[in-house]
Amino acid sequence: MCIGLTARKLLLSRTSHAYRAERMSFTQTAIERILENPIVFEVQQLVCNNYSAVSQEFSGLLDVRGLRILDIGCSTGTCAGQIVDMKANSYTGVDLSAKYIAIAQRRHPDGRFIAMDARHMVFEDASFDLAMFVGVLHHMKDELAIDCLSDVRRVIKPAGHVIVAEPVFASGKYLSTLLLSCDRGRYIRSEEGYRQLFNGFAIERQRYFNFSAHRFCSYILTPMDATAAERKDTAECNSQNVAL
Repeated sequence: MCIGLTARKLLLSRTSHAYRAERMSFTQTAIERILENPIVFEVQQLVCNNYSAVSQEFSGLLDVRGLRILDIGCSTGTCAGQIVDMKANSYTGVDLSAKYIAIAQRRHPDGRFIAMDARHMVFEDASFDLAMFVGVLHHMKDELAIDCLSDVRRVIKPAGHVIVAEPVFASGKYLSTLLLSCDRGRYIRSEEGYRQLFNGFAIERQRYFNFSAHRFCSYILTPMDATAAERKDTAECNSQNVAL
């Protein structure tokens, strides 16, 4: 059977694309396995992540005293140790990894670290002043992220805040694009993609900042009461219907 030149080019293109995808998948899997070691992960955090940028971005909410602060996906506590004064505040970090939690507690004895599913936290309603998602949501599928945010909304005080800092792909940031393509977090969204996760919250502020080689979007959220949340959901539903 004779295959035309165009067909051969298409076949070679598809084969090359499949090979690159397979190679990228292998690379991501290898990186994930390496970073499963908490010590390796912590070194990577210290070398690759400039957490002072997060501290500056949210200075108005982090440069505080006497608050109850909840950190979702705290890992080994490397980020929190640099941006939260655990002696001046009551800090609680939660993460699914018991290994990460053990290291975090040992390295940061002034904080409290708990291995826990953030979808079903044991804390009382309205018990925290501030909650943090720093580089966490891009590791979660939409349903998981929404469920975690829902329980955060339950435990945050009515006048409390939630801060979110997540990476986005940015035109011209070639090193960032390469690194993010190999990142363990496989759900890097657009700015609007992150916004779609914030059910039950009002966005008080949204902007961008540079984090190491990356462009991050930052959000400050406030919990809405049931009536306001219902109005928001209705408005979004109506907007989608009009678009259709």
